[in-house]
Amino acid sequence: MLKRENQISKAANTIIENFSEHHLKDVHAIESYSNPTPWRMKTFKKILTQRSLSFVLKSEEKIRGFCIASSVLDNCHLQNICVAQQFKRQGLGKKILDTLVIRCHVTNIRKIILEVRESNKRAQKFYKEYGFSKIGRRKDYYQLDDEKEDALIMRLPLQMQFL
Repeated sequence: MLKRENQISKAANTIIENFSEHHLKDVHAIESYSNPTPWRMKTFKKILTQRSLSFVLKSEEKIRGFCIASSVLDNCHLQNICVAQQFKRQGLGKKILDTLVIRCHVTNIRKIILEVRESNKRAQKFYKEYGFSKIGRRKDYYQLDDEKEDALIMRLPLQMQFL
């Protein structure tokens, strides 16, 4: 496991780019490897046709992670966040959330809302440590083969981040 100072330096040595068509192949590959029910390529293509807060995080000219998020009024819906498997636990997930919070602040968004699998305890812990709190549940939100799983709804009020 990397020491914390190494995690921070790995995360700091990154570039943020708005999500665009030339990122599709790499983003889809990361998603397909990381998610038990990955988004289809057409879902990512649809994101490109909409105004969004979505971006990729790169280092050494390669995508290490991404964030798919949209805004409605003063809310941000964090739809998908992912770090490539070999780069997890290096501070990149936090860097992605930090970047999203800054983008939300600039556009006067007051809260971020997301859904997370009830079984994904690691992600729940990550979001809770960042400041998200559970506000509800969506019954049978996720489907894996013939099984369904509830999603926990979590929220991060952004006005608290900048006091």
